[in-house]
Formats: sequence, C-alpha cells, structure tokens
Amino acid sequence: MKKIKTRYPQSKLAACVLPWTDKFRLDVPVFEQHLQETIDGGCQNIYLMGTAGEGYALTDTQFQEVVETFAGLVVKPGLKPQIGVISLSMGQVIERIGFCREQGIRMFQISLPSWGILEEAERMIFFKTVCGSFPDCQFLHYNLPRTKYIVTGSDYRRIADEVPNLVATKNSTSDYARVADLMKHAGDLQHFFLEGGFAFGCLLGECSLLSSYGGLFPKLTWEFFEAGKKGDLKTLFRIHKFLNAAEPVLFGHITRNLIDGAFDKTFVWLKNPKFSNRLLPPYLGLTKEESAICRRQLKKYYSRIE
Repeated sequence: MKKIKTRYPQSKLAACVLPWTDKFRLDVPVFEQHLQETIDGGCQNIYLMGTAGEGYALTDTQFQEVVETFAGLVVKPGLKPQIGVISLSMGQVIERIGFCREQGIRMFQISLPSWGILEEAERMIFFKTVCGSFPDCQFLHYNLPRTKYIVTGSDYRRIADEVPNLVATKNSTSDYARVADLMKHAGDLQHFFLEGGFAFGCLLGECSLLSSYGGLFPKLTWEFFEAGKKGDLKTLFRIHKFLNAAEPVLFGHITRNLIDGAFDKTFVWLKNPKFSNRLLPPYLGLTKEESAICRRQLKKYYSRIE
C-alpha cells in the first residue's frame, strides 16, 4: 500500500470537557486540574468545545472565559491545542476564531451551520470563507449528522483542493464503508475516528484516534493508538472489541436520549468525583442515581483496567 503524505500528523486527539458549578459558572480550579492531568497523561493534541464539550451552548462571555483559561495552560511549546467553534452564524464562527487566534490558538474544529442543509456551493463558500480568513491557521472539519449532511470522501476531495489549510476531519462513524470512502478519496486529510472506526481506518492507511475513552482507560487507549500506528492488528482489534463492548456495560441502564456531553463528562467524573457532570440548561445529564450505577459497573467490571 502506497503511503500518502497527510496534511496533519497522525495523532491521538483528547477531548476536554467543561465543569460547571451549581450556579453554572466555569469551575476554574477543577477545569485547570482536568487540563493538566490530560497534559501529564502524554496528550499533545487537546481540544475543547465540540459536541461533548458543549460548544453549541456557550454565550460569548462564557466562550471567552473558557478560551482564556484554556490558552493559559496549553499555548506552549510541545502542545497542539484546538478549539471547536459551533454556530448557526458563519459570521460568529469567524469572530470567535479571531478571538481564539489572539490568545495564540492556531488549530480549529469547525462544523457546518445546522439550521438548514447546505448545498454544495454553500458548503464551498463556508469552507473557503472561514478557512481563507485565517491562512496562518489550520482547520479540522467535524463531520456530524446534526448538520443534516454527512460530507463524503468525494466532497472532501473537492473542498480540500480549494482549501489548503483544511487539514483534517473528525468522524464518529463505525461504518467500514464510510471509513473506506474517506480514506480512498481524501487520504491526504488526517481523519480522526472514534474507537469504533479507528481500527477499520488503520487497515486502509494512516489515520488518527479521537479518544473518547482516554480519560477512563488512559493506558489502554494509548496502547490502542500505538497498535494502529504500528500495524499490530491482533492488539488493535482486541482492544477495539473491548472498548466497543464497554459502552453498554457502563450505560446500558440509560434509556433516555442524552446529548454527547452527558456521557463524556461522566467518564471524567468517574475518575474525579469533584468534576461535575452537569450540563448547561436546558440539557440534562445523568441523574445521581444513573451516575452511581455507572460507578458500580466500572468498579465491578473494570477496576483493574487503566
């Protein structure tokens, strides 16, 4: 298999989430501890405010406080911080990126506006305008169903040919056909896959890991990433099977439809009970009773897994 030179290095991407006080203010000491523990765990590529990090919900004031706190810890040599920018307004996306850039951030996750489906010409306008406004920055596209259109490999090929600083994508799919489509048609972009898709991507070429279980099983997810990087398929698929089986064990008792952050914050809370897993209203996270069941399941089945 011929190796394709990618626009961004192969990486394990760690998502950090936001702890809120009971008055829904950023719990700065707990947040800074969360960031530092992520850095101390060996993660260089760290991001905030995707769906799991409630990037859709923050006011401008909250956004600026979070970014300033984040930048104070991660804008330093050896780290590659990213900020997710989610908005219905392309103008607000540009304004927020501009603010982050002033704080020293140079890598951004962007999502298509979700009020209505963008046609192909509109998608091209979005990418060329947003990315083109900051030629010294790099961009990862968060390709998620909430925008009502899943960007295909062929779509990415056309966009990437016009937008040189679009360097990566983030996809939550575990569908082999979708993974293969992305790798085949836009292999020069660095595709970040969740645990469910990463192993499949590694069969097809260089790809990266978006680590949702990194906070809960840090050593195991590093082993998973390194196995994919080295082509150790036996280890890769052994851990793939384990991680994909963990979700129903931990969360099988949850029958409500909850937004992503409810689960990601609970991962962090399971490791650090001082980290609140509450969400910004109107969204509701796990109840105390549901959270307690998760902790019992973790202790019962995974107490020796690091």
